[in-house]
Amino acid sequence: MNRRAPELALVSGFLLALPIAAFVLWAMGDVTGALLAGVGLLYPFGLYAVYHDDDPTTVLPTRVVAGVGTVAGLVLLADALATADGQVATAALRGTFLGLLVAAPTWAYAVVYTPARRLPEGRILLLAGGVAGAALLLAGLLVGTAFGAASALLLWVLGALAARAAGFYAPEDTRLIAVGVGVVAGVAVLFAALLAGAVSAAAMLSAVALALAPAVYYGLTVETASFE
Repeated sequence: MNRRAPELALVSGFLLALPIAAFVLWAMGDVTGALLAGVGLLYPFGLYAVYHDDDPTTVLPTRVVAGVGTVAGLVLLADALATADGQVATAALRGTFLGLLVAAPTWAYAVVYTPARRLPEGRILLLAGGVAGAALLLAGLLVGTAFGAASALLLWVLGALAARAAGFYAPEDTRLIAVGVGVVAGVAVLFAALLAGAVSAAAMLSAVALALAPAVYYGLTVETASFE
């Protein structure tokens, strides 16, 4: 493959995404819609460029990419709060989910392509993702929106990916126990919702997130079992 192909793909993505995002913003005055449209068009080209480039950090520095993704996520959160119609908590969780949806791929890129020695300790990354995700899941349950659980799942997966990239490998038995605990916790949430007569999309997605997150973590690290 031509060495320039990844860079050309990235340039093509920008040339396609920027006009479309600008048009959506001009025609609809929707900041969130414009940003999501632009990102939705740009990210596939970015993924192609990263996958086919031997060293994508020469064109896409990890800190710059993560910083741009973070700013885009904060813009989505701010726009959700600015356009909230009385449901501030729900809007905040919706904005948080959309912000994470945009920022998480850039953070994942930064984590994967940053040398492990320059990353924080893996246990800290895993704990940070777990605590932040649990807080969002609880907030979603209290507010009654599925965006909390969806955000939590994104953070848990990102925390697991970051911990793995930083060199933290939990013992296989621990990972298997975590999978079982996740399933039990998910079932417990469903039963609690049934007993309280409050079965909702938020409760169901929270149960799914609790059951799925440890399984995804195990799937991300299963290939390391033979090295432990």
